[in-house]
Parts: sequence; structure tokens; C-alpha cells
Amino acid sequence: MSTIQIITVGVFAAAGAILRYLLTILYPFNYSVFNGILLANIIGCFLMGILFFVASELDILSQSVKLGLIVGFLGSFTTFSAFGGYFFEFIQNKFYAKAFMHVSITMTATLLSVLVGWLIASSLFSRFFN
Repeated sequence: MSTIQIITVGVFAAAGAILRYLLTILYPFNYSVFNGILLANIIGCFLMGILFFVASELDILSQSVKLGLIVGFLGSFTTFSAFGGYFFEFIQNKFYAKAFMHVSITMTATLLSVLVGWLIASSLFSRFFN
């Protein structure tokens, strides 16, 4: 990876992070199903589909621009787009069992990780700060 590619990813990542933040301001969570994060995930996955097509079928983007858009922009705008992208690649290559495993393991492990992280932090906090 070149210095230009690293800088490109960083610049695109800043733009994605800013846009994600603006969406959360425009559509705050407030315990509503429709919120900025959901919107970012949907838009990000939609853009991932477009970029996959453009990158594989049209081959008009340089490696640096692909990295900037996919890893940088979409990576900071929403990590869910990477999840959707891997799922799509499994399906596209007819690895249906792997696609199912990818979804099952990702959803289960990430949600359980949030719970376990919370439980550990809560336990440590109560042990050392009470």
C-alpha cells in the first residue's frame, strides 16, 4: 500500500464520518426505529452495491479511488456496508452456506459482544468505584 492510498483512505474516511455524524444530528436515535444510523446503514449498503458493480463490471476506478470509497468513505460512514458486501460476495459466488454462517455468526457474536462488554465494564466499575 502506498502513501497516496493511505492518505486517500483517510480523506475519504473523514468525509464518511462527517456525513454519518450529520445524519445522526438530523435523525437522532430517540428510541425510534428510523434514525440516522439506520439511514447510514441502508445508504451505505446501497452505495456498496453500486461500487461493486462499477469496480467489477466497468473497471473505471483506480485502486486508490476504490480503497478511498470502499474502505475509507463507506468504512467510516457505516461498517454495515462491509458486512453486506461480504454477504453479497458469498451469494454471488454461490457459497450459500458460508453466507448464512457469515450472517449468523456476525449478528450473534457482535450482539453478544456488546452484552459481554457491558457486563465486564459494569462488574469492574462496581468493584473499583463503589
